[in-house]
Amino acid sequence: MNLKEQYRKFREWQRKPHHFTDKGLSEQNCACCGHKYEGNYCPVCGQAAGDGRITWAWVRKSIMLLWGMDSHSMPYTIWQLIWRPGYLIGEYISGRRQVSYPPVKMLFIVVALYAIIKLLFGIEPPTKSLGENPSKILLIIDWLILHPAWGMMAMSILMILPTWVLFRFAPRHTKHRLPEGIIIQLFLCTILLLVIILSRCLSGWISLLIPFYLYFTYRQLFGYGIWGTLWRTLLCFLTWTLSLLLLIALISTFGYGFDKTSFITACKVLAALGIILGGGYWISKRNYRSQPTDNQQ
Repeated sequence: MNLKEQYRKFREWQRKPHHFTDKGLSEQNCACCGHKYEGNYCPVCGQAAGDGRITWAWVRKSIMLLWGMDSHSMPYTIWQLIWRPGYLIGEYISGRRQVSYPPVKMLFIVVALYAIIKLLFGIEPPTKSLGENPSKILLIIDWLILHPAWGMMAMSILMILPTWVLFRFAPRHTKHRLPEGIIIQLFLCTILLLVIILSRCLSGWISLLIPFYLYFTYRQLFGYGIWGTLWRTLLCFLTWTLSLLLLIALISTFGYGFDKTSFITACKVLAALGIILGGGYWISKRNYRSQPTDNQQ
């Protein structure tokens, strides 16, 4: 098999990795209650079709279930996040959740894993002395340095609105809702933490893959082409940066009384955010009906 054929099969797996079979096409007797039925589950007691005497396959499946390694296990979901992140997220927000681990639980487990690895490897980000009366901004920055996992979770909230606005009229998942945007960011935050864990354990250069990973995730998820995904992803990063500046300006404005200079800066940043998001929204809406969907995958 040549490389082109291997890549074609890989792309087919990315788009549709799951294949389900119907085990209850013929009439059968339930091994639990004896009821005759057709289907995958007994309508009386709920036992799965095909459950009967103990076999080695049943033992293996029971052990896998004990450690959470069933059809919607966390390791399998992480494996999919590595190779088909956008497709997995798209399936989850579309309702196909049976083979995916819940993103909230997975994110908190990854955060705990990061804390364990930091403890084992002695990883502790250096912090500078803040003095006797540090400002609120320095306190926030110091907390983010000491708690990078939780800080990333907090800052990922700032990506929900730009993603919702700039990818509002995407070929796939058009007009996705803000609650779905929260789930998208939970998955993305999990990906970023996994990359950071790998960079801590193996090599720091792995963290340089984060922008590329986010780009391919957005492309798989929303279905835009190369340039359509690229400029929207860059605008998401830009609005995320401006949102951080806006928060800093607001804290400086109202942290210790009212500061006029910081207030003017906050107004300028807010205006820039409005122009960027408004312009991106207008361009996406204008090109909405002319966007091809099949040849951009």
